[in-house]
Amino acid sequence: MSSSASEATAGAAVPGQEGLKFGPLRMQPGVRPKHLFALYFASFFGIASMSFINTSQPYIFTEILNIPLSEQGNLSGDLVTAQEVALLCMLAFVGPLSDKFGRKPVWIGAFLLLGLAYFLYPMATTLMMLFSFRMIFATGVAANQVMLPAVANDYTQEHCRAKMIASCFIFNGLGLVLLISFLRGLPVTFTETGIDPVTAGKYWLWTVSGFCLLVAVVLAIFLKPGAPKQLEKREPIMATLRVGLRAGRSGRILLAYAAAGVSRGDLAVMSTFFTLWLTQVGIGQGMSTAEAAKTALLFYVIVQGFALPAAPIAGIILDRIDRVAGLAMAMLIGAVGYGSLFLLEDPLGSGMYICAALIGCAEMFANLSATSLIGKEAPERGRGAVLGMWSWFGALGILLVAQVGGYLFDNVSKIGPFMFVASANFALMVFAIYLYLKSRSQAAAAAAQNI
Repeated sequence: MSSSASEATAGAAVPGQEGLKFGPLRMQPGVRPKHLFALYFASFFGIASMSFINTSQPYIFTEILNIPLSEQGNLSGDLVTAQEVALLCMLAFVGPLSDKFGRKPVWIGAFLLLGLAYFLYPMATTLMMLFSFRMIFATGVAANQVMLPAVANDYTQEHCRAKMIASCFIFNGLGLVLLISFLRGLPVTFTETGIDPVTAGKYWLWTVSGFCLLVAVVLAIFLKPGAPKQLEKREPIMATLRVGLRAGRSGRILLAYAAAGVSRGDLAVMSTFFTLWLTQVGIGQGMSTAEAAKTALLFYVIVQGFALPAAPIAGIILDRIDRVAGLAMAMLIGAVGYGSLFLLEDPLGSGMYICAALIGCAEMFANLSATSLIGKEAPERGRGAVLGMWSWFGALGILLVAQVGGYLFDNVSKIGPFMFVASANFALMVFAIYLYLKSRSQAAAAAAQNI
């Protein structure tokens, strides 16, 4: 059977099968409304809690650590690199752990660690402390990155998988837009009341720490325990880890692994270098650090705001076409979106609104297409292991963006990191088209033999 035929039949749930119905979505039997609420609540805070630390760094570098502007690009890249190296060591084991012990304890632990990291981060007085606190953050990110898609794919039936992921991404986007809209003006508000800039930075990140603790409590109360076809506790972790490694022999899963690297790299370049770039532009135009950070975060909010309407559109399209073809389309949008920054004359001018809209659509299509592809292709038993390996490749992509992007930002051009990810999107589009045409050719040959 061809890969495209397999996609249509393998593991597909019957639309009328018993299970909770939520709009156009049909859940697996046993999923209750409170479980779905916990998933969406964590989705609302999930991406914001992982990306805000990068968007807040220009303020921390300038006001708390007094890092020169000329060194902030490399330092941002080094911090992300350290985080991703830690993630590479942990991600492949998070999924298998959740397959053995259940999603619930792993996801609760993720938000507890994120909350601790946000509490400690603005208290750093040296770079060594900053890197140490970032490792705590990395552990929380590792668990959160794997658990969100794992739980979403656990809950849904196959015929609406992309729409299910899209609904989670809508909550991701809402969280980014609403939370960052609320958070972006806090340093200015604090300083206007007479609080010094250092203390204002602490209060800023401690607010996010409180949000993370709230999510951990909600997950503890409402998230569904266990995992589908949960592995026996006596089975070694390495045995489940090999599930993820063996899965890469499939061309479609290999493509999904590569898509994880590119799509995560897309997110990383925005959270790491976008606000850093615009903050430095604002400071160069005479703004205070707080005002420049507020302006930079406004454009970041616009990016996420345009990602929101793209989510349901992408979900509908991707559930109707071959997921590999959908990924190729998403990568084309990404190449155009990030490449559009090359045409800007004033990064804080009106042209940025158009670029931000394109990038928002690109982010959503890339991440939704990659997540729905791996969700379809990953086996039910050991899904956590495959998604852990998928996230591992995502961390590898972020690592490359951090190192290459940091060098390009400080030594070549401020838009260098964005041109790098635009090129990566284009290259993956070519690979996806090749794989799609190859599967179509194989299907046609198989059909000819059966005539």
